[in-house]
Amino acid sequence: MSVDYKKGILHMKHLTKYKASEAQELEIIKMSRFGAGIGVQSKEDRLREAAHIHICLGNAQRYCELMAELGEWEKALSIAPGVSLKYWKELTERHADYLMKDDNDACIPYLVALGNAEKLAAYHSGHGQLKEAMVISQVACEGSLTPTHTSPTLSEKCNGLTDSGQEYTKMLHKCSEDLAEWYFQDGSPILAACCHLSVENTVSAMSKLIRGNELELAISAGSTLHTSEHSSLTYLATELLARRCERISKWDLAIDLLKTIPNCDLPLVRMCARCSGSAVEINDLHQRAGLPDLEQCLKKAEEAQSEGDVLNAVKYFLLSPTPEVALNIGLTEIKGKMNDRSWCVDDVKTVLDLLSSIRTEKLQQQKYNKQRNELLAISAYIGALLAMRREYDTIVPALFEHTKLLCTRDTVVIPLSEKQISSELDAWRAHKIPAQNSSSRDCGPSEEQRRIFESVLRKIGTETSGVGQGTDLVTGSHLPSHSDVHISYLTGNRIHGPAFFLEDGRQAISLNDALMWAKVNPFSPLGSGAQINPF
Repeated sequence: MSVDYKKGILHMKHLTKYKASEAQELEIIKMSRFGAGIGVQSKEDRLREAAHIHICLGNAQRYCELMAELGEWEKALSIAPGVSLKYWKELTERHADYLMKDDNDACIPYLVALGNAEKLAAYHSGHGQLKEAMVISQVACEGSLTPTHTSPTLSEKCNGLTDSGQEYTKMLHKCSEDLAEWYFQDGSPILAACCHLSVENTVSAMSKLIRGNELELAISAGSTLHTSEHSSLTYLATELLARRCERISKWDLAIDLLKTIPNCDLPLVRMCARCSGSAVEINDLHQRAGLPDLEQCLKKAEEAQSEGDVLNAVKYFLLSPTPEVALNIGLTEIKGKMNDRSWCVDDVKTVLDLLSSIRTEKLQQQKYNKQRNELLAISAYIGALLAMRREYDTIVPALFEHTKLLCTRDTVVIPLSEKQISSELDAWRAHKIPAQNSSSRDCGPSEEQRRIFESVLRKIGTETSGVGQGTDLVTGSHLPSHSDVHISYLTGNRIHGPAFFLEDGRQAISLNDALMWAKVNPFSPLGSGAQINPF
């Protein structure tokens, strides 16, 4: 055929072939690195003309591809259903992905049209729109946002939408968890708990309230729900609220609270052991708590000591007129267990909790310097291990450094060395805080640090309280500090939010750090032997 044939009147058999060839020639320009030349149509115009030819030839899919390439997605998407529903879905998904990469909210309607709840929720979450992500998740759970299918899948034929429903429920809980954590980190534990309650995650709600020191609300929620899975959290909140009653000298109310807990013997003993007052007042308190009076406790303690019953000997000596005897018995027991290579925190915690409840004025007497310093050092070390277990990361270094300082006192003879404490702290830091700006190729922990850290993990055991791991954050934790600026005794940083003053009335730490410290080590970070009660 002549080259000029295509410029004339074509035979019907050649018409579509020549037009398709013309469209292909116009498309070739997009393969070139250079333009078409001066005085010639631009690349976009040639592609647009090629698309027009394709649609006239009935090649709708090629038209859509060229329109998408030109950025005219609306025209492409309006024609795509003429190809097939599957192709429309693929093209819409490509457009949505393109918009998502540009952080363009215009992707939202397309994701809704596709019924892609996962991407939609992820997009909102990634842009901090956590409430919107929760709404999308709930809409998907209610079945109002379902994926567009060209044909039913095998699982749908057999099981309906059960699998998708379960996935959407997980997504809803994940969005709720993210929103709750955002509120909690922002210093709003009550709103965080409300987020959990909105999806009926009552255990996490109570956990947030306890970690936010909203103890009355936690107890109210636990008492209302009144199920076995909430009981342990309710009892924990009750113990902490009893400590608050101690702080304001409401001893009778503290006893009444503790009596609502099953197996409340040891909590009552610890509370009564901390109470200072006359013999008459202490005996009245013992009677209200259902414990023997001072003299009877002394007899029971001596009997238990003669029988080799360390726990009861420590318990009753603490409640007797001579609580200092409990120090010698308990410290000997604890140090003996710590000499065993396979010891763990739970092996010594019960006796240590009892010893830590000794009356402050008795512990601070000059003649008990040795026992006091050893008790403070062991309490600080066990507190550091518990803080690691509960991921109280902000106070772990301070507790280890406090332990090292206490171990340097002359009278301290315990199975701990400064070198051991330093190596364990370094191993924790190497695993918890990745090395930054390091010139070495391997920024991770060394083999020795891995070995030490594994040994520490074995010692700390597993947390069983059910509150969850992570730092405590009370209401207003991120509010600007008062005009009277306070510097944290533990970190040296300016305190934001509520501050807690230590026993000297001058040094202060953040209320968050004070709560975490008191939960793992009841003694003040000043090392005076005074107890810390920020509850």
